[in-house]
Amino acid sequence: MSLKTRLLVLVVLLVTVIVTVLSALQLNDLVQNWSNGVKERADMVAGQVKSLVRSRITEKAAVVVPPPRTLDETKLLWMKIISEDEQLEQLIGDTMSHAQMIVEIVVAGESGEILASSNPARKGKGLRRLPPFDEWMSKEVTDRLLELTRGHQDYEVVLNMGVPQQTVPIFTIQIVVSSVFLREALLPQVRTMFILSVASLLMSILLGLFSANLAIGPITKISKQIDQIASGDIGPQEAQERDALGKSRELAIVQSKLNLLGQQIRGAQVDVTQMRSNIENLLERMEDAVLLFDPNDQLVMVGPAAERLLEKDRADILGRKLEDVFPPTQPLGGAIVQSVRLGKPSRDYLVNVEREGKGPLRVFLNVEPLAQHSGTLITLRDAESRRQLATQLDISQRLAAISRLTGGVAHEIKNPLNSIALRLELLRTKVSDELPDADKEINIISQEIRRLDRVVKTFLDFTRPVDLAVEDVDIAAVAREVVSLVRPQAALQKVNLQFSAEPAEITIRGDRDLLKQALLNVVMNGIEAMRQGGNLVVRVQHASPYCNVLVQDQGPGIAEENRAKVFQLYFTTKEKGSGIGLAMTFRAVQLHNGTIDFASEAGQGTVFRLRFPLPATNS
Repeated sequence: MSLKTRLLVLVVLLVTVIVTVLSALQLNDLVQNWSNGVKERADMVAGQVKSLVRSRITEKAAVVVPPPRTLDETKLLWMKIISEDEQLEQLIGDTMSHAQMIVEIVVAGESGEILASSNPARKGKGLRRLPPFDEWMSKEVTDRLLELTRGHQDYEVVLNMGVPQQTVPIFTIQIVVSSVFLREALLPQVRTMFILSVASLLMSILLGLFSANLAIGPITKISKQIDQIASGDIGPQEAQERDALGKSRELAIVQSKLNLLGQQIRGAQVDVTQMRSNIENLLERMEDAVLLFDPNDQLVMVGPAAERLLEKDRADILGRKLEDVFPPTQPLGGAIVQSVRLGKPSRDYLVNVEREGKGPLRVFLNVEPLAQHSGTLITLRDAESRRQLATQLDISQRLAAISRLTGGVAHEIKNPLNSIALRLELLRTKVSDELPDADKEINIISQEIRRLDRVVKTFLDFTRPVDLAVEDVDIAAVAREVVSLVRPQAALQKVNLQFSAEPAEITIRGDRDLLKQALLNVVMNGIEAMRQGGNLVVRVQHASPYCNVLVQDQGPGIAEENRAKVFQLYFTTKEKGSGIGLAMTFRAVQLHNGTIDFASEAGQGTVFRLRFPLPATNS
């Protein structure tokens, strides 16, 4: 077999394989898209009929006097309304007339009797169960095409309506889809695709013949030159020099362009790699969950915060479609899919994220379609964190206001108090002999003055500017000292202290004594909250660019109505509490550019988290 023949056979074979594969893929996409489209339309029609049934029941039942008293009476009333509502049947018929591929819409009762139908002749008969349409969609493409060409088969899409009091549905909405309509819609397109595929194959073969001749041309010329050299028509040295000169010029030009193109591609790859690395580093540091989808709605980039909010591993969701990551059946997925399909941005939309075994998590959703349909950017922000931040800001403002107010008031009160105390002692010396009974009253006044003086001193201590003795502090060592300090007190209250920290040293910049006092206040609050004993855990974590100190108790938790007041000065729920400890802790944490927050559940305990920024060398 000659080189030309082999090249032609190879080109034809390659083109045939490509056309066949592309045709199969296109056929698969065509059938799948039609199937998905029919399923979506059937689901949409079922939802519309469900809304019609609900609205008609609501409208008709509202005027029934007296209203039904039991569930059975209510169900009988509902079925009577549906079976006697001619307007509902007309609306169902209008709905079906606008829905392609659907041959019948049926509303059946609890016993299977048809109450309303787009085909009036079916009313009052038993519901005819058909194979589900999902069974059709689960078949291979070849099986579906064979079934379309073989005969007639109806499929159903069912939507049940019921009440929480019983598991059996009260109404069954059946949407009947006919394979005859599917055949009439699909087969013309299949024929057209087949004709185009055959035409493309023939054109490709002709193009292959032309390309083969064009590719063989230079080889033929070289063969002729070799024959001429062999016959002596052209001197070998002359021919070699001429060919070498021509080839060297062409190869030099091609090589130069390829080198230039290679350098540009390598430079672009370096830029893309650097940009991707910068984006990934940015995502690692962001508190918000950031997800980037390409134009095909496929997830190409995701931040670590998404693992916490969605409770899904990043490796498991990368590369998956948007509908797989955010199922449209859930509130979050429904909001995202709707925004993406409409092509409109959604900002700060409050929605619940369903979590297995836990309550829903409230998040702020932002959906931003990128320019030129290049993808979609989705960000999720924990609404609870924002609320806590707003609460801390409010507390900071209150503490600042208290500081400004009490600073001046305390100074104005202290001097008169000293004068009153002095005059009271002078009064005691003058009247003690003449009025012995007055001594008891004077003692009471003196005690109240001393108590008021302590309050004033507390005000002055809280409002006095703090000079931080900043140094490198091993926060784990400080936490360990606090645990050792309070261990005897904890043992008296049957509290088991547990401490854990990472092996590596976690160093921050701060005032060691102030940090120790702040942490001591939180730990002592945890111990005092556990009146029946239990475990109190102190944990130090490295969470670049921060470090966290967690204090978790097993106390009764903080009541919902008291959570906004926890860090307020003089707020306390303890009988002998001063209400100063956590306010001082809050101020100390803020002086170190940190944050403090907590999570609490009734009967489950409370977790306080103190977060401090790490120096640049440690983060």
